[in-house]
Amino acid sequence: MALGSGRLGFETAILVSIRLILILGCRKYVLRTVHSTLKTLSVPHKVHGSEVELGELPLPTTHTPKSAGFSANPIALHSKVSGTVFAWAFAECCMMFALLVLQGMNVFTPRTRLVNWKFSVLSLVGTILVIIPSCISFLLALGGKTESLSIKTSCGPRFLLNSLPIILYFIALSFIPLPEGLTSPDFTTKILSRLIVVGTVVLGLLSGVGAVNNSWTYLPFLAQRSTCPTDSEIQGAEYSLSSVRSDLVQKRKQLAKASSTESQGSWLSRVGTSLRGGDDLSQEIKGLESLEYQMAKNVESLKARKDSLAYGATWQGSIVNLAGRVFAVYCVTRILSCLYNLITLPSQRSKSTLNYSDLLSSALAYGFSHLSSSTIQLEDIASFSRQLSLVLVGLIIVTSVRYVLRGVARVLRISSRSLGASLMMLVLAQIMGIYLLSTVVQMRSSFPPPPEPTDGSQENAVNLFSTIPEYELFGSLFDWTFLLAAFMYALLRWAAEKMNAIGDDI
Repeated sequence: MALGSGRLGFETAILVSIRLILILGCRKYVLRTVHSTLKTLSVPHKVHGSEVELGELPLPTTHTPKSAGFSANPIALHSKVSGTVFAWAFAECCMMFALLVLQGMNVFTPRTRLVNWKFSVLSLVGTILVIIPSCISFLLALGGKTESLSIKTSCGPRFLLNSLPIILYFIALSFIPLPEGLTSPDFTTKILSRLIVVGTVVLGLLSGVGAVNNSWTYLPFLAQRSTCPTDSEIQGAEYSLSSVRSDLVQKRKQLAKASSTESQGSWLSRVGTSLRGGDDLSQEIKGLESLEYQMAKNVESLKARKDSLAYGATWQGSIVNLAGRVFAVYCVTRILSCLYNLITLPSQRSKSTLNYSDLLSSALAYGFSHLSSSTIQLEDIASFSRQLSLVLVGLIIVTSVRYVLRGVARVLRISSRSLGASLMMLVLAQIMGIYLLSTVVQMRSSFPPPPEPTDGSQENAVNLFSTIPEYELFGSLFDWTFLLAAFMYALLRWAAEKMNAIGDDI
């Protein structure tokens, strides 16, 4: 017994060392690229070229640094919090895949693999459910303030107000029904199953949006933007945008002058103006800001469209466009496959509750039966097609994550690039963790079982996949959300192109 405990501690120490190496490597190499890329997405448009975000302004010469107990630079704190959480989630994702590989290679004892597997699963679930939402609430409460921080200011009413959606999220998560056919529903399995339900819905929505977006971009019968904008059109759009921005600057100066005059009035008059929503000048400025935003998107779309068509004329662009069209054909095939699964799933469930083939499996089986004389089992083809679909669905999700992160920045209305990049990094870490858990569930039937122990002891030969739910419990949910997202996004995209000739991305 003591020998087994010593071996467990030694092997666990090795895995902990690997985990620390992954965390440090992610912070040193991966985060540097990810954070700089997210900064370009956090603030898509500036109202005026002369405006500079407050987080980038230098400190005055009369600034005296303070050494308070909780004092910190918010910009550095944003990056440290988001970077640490992202690195931790990345390391746990890698550890889960590593433990599955170690199980297949029969490296380390089954008890060591099981203990570290449970720790990685609970750690990743806790990061997704508790740590990341709490960090988002903390960073939103912190904001872009540059003054010294204290416990009172960081844990004040603003933090409690931002924590309210998290509490409501936990309450809503407890009401998610468990899938039918779930065996051994203990506390951990219930939490993991509910999280996988949420993750399946999120991944289905991202996949549906990405499939339609790729199909709309590369398929010729869907893409209607074939003409190349001329330089005069771009210059005309830029001149109109410059005029709107000049008017916006003048109106803001008038509003600032009027506000300084009204500040000398009575308190009752100022409150009355606030309750009425401002004067006509304020409403006019809001209208100009909305117009400036749409015109800026128009100019960017014209330039991007011209650059894309110019790049497509080169041989490198031709190869990229060909690969994009092939991938777009797969996206359309994926939509048809989800529809096929939903139509044929009830009859297949009556035959088996473990495996059912999709459209891609049936097509591969039909092709191999005519091209090869050897007999290939349908289960092997289904396993291969599931792994192939898993990789391609991951590519679809990657193409749609960019639009999701931009939408997060727009909804939160973040004006600081550092804060916006930090928040989007936390959202990206949550999406990455959810995708990994859903991926592991789908890989359950693709991995071989662990080898039999050589000492004849069967009690410790536990398959790591037996601790997670089966993919078949969530397959139809993914298909439904995928089709719903694809249909709704296609409808919105079509309406946007009808109302706007440029057809900006939604």
